[in-house]
Amino acid sequence: MAGFFSFRAGWSPWQLILLAVVAGAAVMIAACLRLLSPAPERDGAGGAIKDEATSRGPRASKWRVSSSVLLLGGAAFLLMLAEGVANDWSALQVASRFGASDAVSALGYAAFASTMTLGRFATDAVVARLGALPVLIGGAGVGAAGLAVVVASPALPLTLAGWALLGTGLAGCVPQLFTAAGNLPGTSAGITISRVLSFGYVGQLAGPAVIGWAAQASTVTLALAIPAGGLVAVIGTYPLMKRALERRAGR
Repeated sequence: MAGFFSFRAGWSPWQLILLAVVAGAAVMIAACLRLLSPAPERDGAGGAIKDEATSRGPRASKWRVSSSVLLLGGAAFLLMLAEGVANDWSALQVASRFGASDAVSALGYAAFASTMTLGRFATDAVVARLGALPVLIGGAGVGAAGLAVVVASPALPLTLAGWALLGTGLAGCVPQLFTAAGNLPGTSAGITISRVLSFGYVGQLAGPAVIGWAAQASTVTLALAIPAGGLVAVIGTYPLMKRALERRAGR
């Protein structure tokens, strides 16, 4: 939305970037001033401090990657690939598909980012009511439907609705993967989460490049079928994902 209004007002990209840097720095400084100091975990009332790695059960080799971590990492790769595509290509897709101005094209990203942000605030309440697995699998389905709308849409309002639907679907997916990774037994939460996160960031960085290559052979809009297929693949992991999520917290 900031991009839309700034372009409407005649701002240059550099002015908008400078404003974003200043605002981001102000928020970061304010957040750092209110950070809580980490408290060591103690065994019982006033007992000995427990080490995180040893308090989670038998310790596995730090080089061994379990099948559950690979599953969660693969899902993170596909989900964050779709997120990276939306971040980098949503505005360009609107511009190339409908010949929209810079200001109107920015609404494509705004539709995705706003629903993603609002969805993240609502995720905890939805998970408490429905559970992690429906949020993860259902969210991937909603995201795939959103991209399908974008690919097939003949009208700008419907395309913006598709991007908004993608943001709604993806909002709660990745947090559930990180929560599940942090609760897997056999190694420390930090090591497991970092592995899953690494898979995800590879997908987020690779997604825009993959779409660029595919768009050269077809169009940006048709290339979006690639991340849509990735989200469908996440839905197909339901049986394995169910077992992985049920092993959280030693269940």
